[in-house]
Amino acid sequence: LDYLTMAAHLMASVRASMPGVQVYQLTDEHSPALPGVDGVDRCSDKVPMAVLRMKLQANCGGEWLFVDPDIIIRQDVRPVFERQFDVALTDRAGTSMAGTPYAAAMPYNLGVAFSRAPAFWTQAARRLRKLPAAMQEWEGDQHVICQMVKQRAAGNVRILPGRVYNYPPSSPDEDVSHAAIVHYKGTRKGWMDQLGEQDGKVGNG
Repeated sequence: LDYLTMAAHLMASVRASMPGVQVYQLTDEHSPALPGVDGVDRCSDKVPMAVLRMKLQANCGGEWLFVDPDIIIRQDVRPVFERQFDVALTDRAGTSMAGTPYAAAMPYNLGVAFSRAPAFWTQAARRLRKLPAAMQEWEGDQHVICQMVKQRAAGNVRILPGRVYNYPPSSPDEDVSHAAIVHYKGTRKGWMDQLGEQDGKVGNG
């Protein structure tokens, strides 16, 4: 499934579940603006993808919810910001990844992150640049952030239940009513194409 289609489903779900919220696209200097966004924040630095992501998020002051494009938001999650934290990440408990070696190495998934601390992402970018080149492109950001949390070197980090705020379904027709945010990562991306007719109904249950 192409990223434009995924982003369209994501934005439709945001508009339905959280009316009035602003949606910004964080990207490089060349990618076109996605239809329907309220603004585009760009980084012109020529850096690997994971580093680019950290640098873009480090430029965002205030309260932000960072999500991957293969996300559907089913319920209003703005009340999360009523809690005390610098950054809120999601664990893998209650998901199909729980108990796997992958989850042991990277217990938090960055596809969903609530933030009000740009310095957290600046530190992550700095650590990421010390890793091998391949990891600076992919997954290195998750590795360094999981390390930061383990070392308690990341300020006030709240861990949210992934089953609620970052849930990867196991089948296209699974009941996901328990999840406020559903993450169609990996091979699940194709399932998002089945959501088009439901976009306007997201947030009602």
